[in-house]
Amino acid sequence: MCRKVLAVIAAIALSVSSFSMIAAHGEELKKPIALPKITAGSTGYTFKATPAKWSDNGPSSFEWLLNGKVLASSALTLKLKSSDNKKKLQFRESHVFDDGTSATAKSNTITIGNILLSESLTIRVRPTDDKVMEIAVLPKSVPTTAKPVYQWYVGFFEIKGATKSTYALKTSDLGTDISLEVKFVAKGFVTAKKTSNTVAIANITRKYEQIWSEEFNGPAGAPADPTVWVAQNGDGVAFGNRGWGNNERQWYDDKISSTNGSGSYVIKATTTNAGINNCYYKGPCEWASTKLVTKDKVGFKYGRIEARIKGPVGNGTWGAFWLLGADIDERGWPGCGEIDVTELLGRLPNTNLGYIHGPLSGGGGRGDKVEMATPHHAGYHTYAVDWLPDQIRYFLDGVPFATLNKPDNGWVFDHEFYIIINLAMGGNLGGGIAADLKDTSMEFDYIRVYSINGIGEVIKP
Repeated sequence: MCRKVLAVIAAIALSVSSFSMIAAHGEELKKPIALPKITAGSTGYTFKATPAKWSDNGPSSFEWLLNGKVLASSALTLKLKSSDNKKKLQFRESHVFDDGTSATAKSNTITIGNILLSESLTIRVRPTDDKVMEIAVLPKSVPTTAKPVYQWYVGFFEIKGATKSTYALKTSDLGTDISLEVKFVAKGFVTAKKTSNTVAIANITRKYEQIWSEEFNGPAGAPADPTVWVAQNGDGVAFGNRGWGNNERQWYDDKISSTNGSGSYVIKATTTNAGINNCYYKGPCEWASTKLVTKDKVGFKYGRIEARIKGPVGNGTWGAFWLLGADIDERGWPGCGEIDVTELLGRLPNTNLGYIHGPLSGGGGRGDKVEMATPHHAGYHTYAVDWLPDQIRYFLDGVPFATLNKPDNGWVFDHEFYIIINLAMGGNLGGGIAADLKDTSMEFDYIRVYSINGIGEVIKP
């Protein structure tokens, strides 16, 4: 009797074990190759289900779940009402395999009232006008009542006022990345947004037209043109700016500099006879040099400001080609603004410095430096800025190396400026002067000003 009972139990156990193995094998077959999927129509309240894919051709049945509750409809399309907003919709499929086993699969979940942006947002430069950005593809899977709200971007920053479906490119956009964000707003729907592709702007042509120049074509030994240039002589004390604000060691004297007869103006710096004056540092002046400005003679507002210059040689030299705001007497510095087209240091013979100064940086410089293939004193190089209402871009020998875009506040580069050329000695930036240095110079081949796509003007009293 006991043996019979044990045999029966063993048989049952074997049967259960075999069933478990079959069931386990069946579980593998119950997995769909692809899950079902639901998508929303253009109104946001119509939906379509795409059935799952299975490993066989067995029959399937379907049902919709709204907040987990089964709806009456079992069709592959469904229409809901605005009263269903914020509810969760899902599609469930039951499948019977050829071997009689079954499985279920659920789709993605959609929140009713959400605006689905399945298509990409694509922008481009208009084929018929390379100065206009436009939308090439706008997502259409949105409610018909949805209102698009546009915002164009340069890099990561919003472009103020650029809130239309098109954007008129500015010259300052050259070399930047432009993109678009569109928000879709509709009553009863959750606001949705889509960000476009990014377009690198490289096809805006900057057209330059010369509007002013100083060619320095006087005979050898001639002074700078007095209709253009004013000498600021001394050590800065007479201007309320001791040591020119930088602890510089020179006394400016325009009589030591002149044109060379070969089309250049040569600013000399020398220790010869420099001690005839008493400098602010309570003793004979160590150096004499020259500083010229166009203040009250010629002013400039926007455009390309360019000069061809051969830099000074020797540690402690500090040559500069720069601009100051014409309102400096009223606003002071840095409120007037300063644009250093180039600063050339003898201690850094292979470096070009280009910086702006203003209240946006508390007077501190914003810009960059770039290394030069040959020393600035070994030959002429061309230094320039493209100065526009919303951007200042620096160039060395025609190649841009720094771009400064107008921030939300603190931008004071929107009025008349005047040009300055000078060669300082020592000072905060020039550094220590070489003990064996007695004479040096800085040469200006020309200074030219151009309008940029019609932007730029020369101002005369």
